[in-house]
Amino acid sequence: MASETLALVTGANQGIGFAVSQKLASEHGYHVIMTGRREDDVKAKAKTLQDLGLHVEAHVMDVTSDESIDAVIREVESKFGHLDVLVNNAGIARAVPEPKSVRAEYEALLATNVVGSISVTEKFLPLLAKSQATKRVVFVSSGAGSITQWTTPGNAVRAFKAPAYAVSKTAVNAMCVQYAVAYEDDKSWKFNCGCPGYCATNLNGYRGVKPPETGAEIICHLATLGEDGPTGTFVNAQGPIAW
Repeated sequence: MASETLALVTGANQGIGFAVSQKLASEHGYHVIMTGRREDDVKAKAKTLQDLGLHVEAHVMDVTSDESIDAVIREVESKFGHLDVLVNNAGIARAVPEPKSVRAEYEALLATNVVGSISVTEKFLPLLAKSQATKRVVFVSSGAGSITQWTTPGNAVRAFKAPAYAVSKTAVNAMCVQYAVAYEDDKSWKFNCGCPGYCATNLNGYRGVKPPETGAEIICHLATLGEDGPTGTFVNAQGPIAW
């Protein structure tokens, strides 16, 4: 166990998070802590990978609850004493049930997509600091968070009709940059945003045009960067995305 790189993935019970967990465990030999809000679901998904001989384990974690996050931190610290890779994947595109006001809609999305990711990252930083391997933090973002694309006439992102989600991903990008700058003098840390693209997941009602396994590739790339890899970037499979 000591020789395995340890990664934690939020929202790992489905979609991109599950695909990232599988790739990190199967293709890179990582030990993956799969987290999700629903105990039965995340444990069942972890078991499908365990049955393949992969080193994964399931933990219940709600990114909107400090108590839930703290409970997982205590378990990880007690069992492993460190963390090498954090993938902030948990997110929602719309609030359920449908909110009764614009305020409620934005509060719901920002609570999960932004404040949730910040809280998880901040709370796991001490364990990441103890890593002797990688110290990689990846934020799963979206092209919908690119202000440049929104301000470019004719850009396809303008057809996207979920403004609260777009705003939340712009904030995620800004958050990533803040961390990258704060840690830029220590080259062992890498903070990056990855856009998996329009994948068929529960987030979009499975209307995406490519499988989550394809979208997971860029996230896994960022999670496994070497010491000479970049930090503070926003990329997809084709390369950098304009902020």
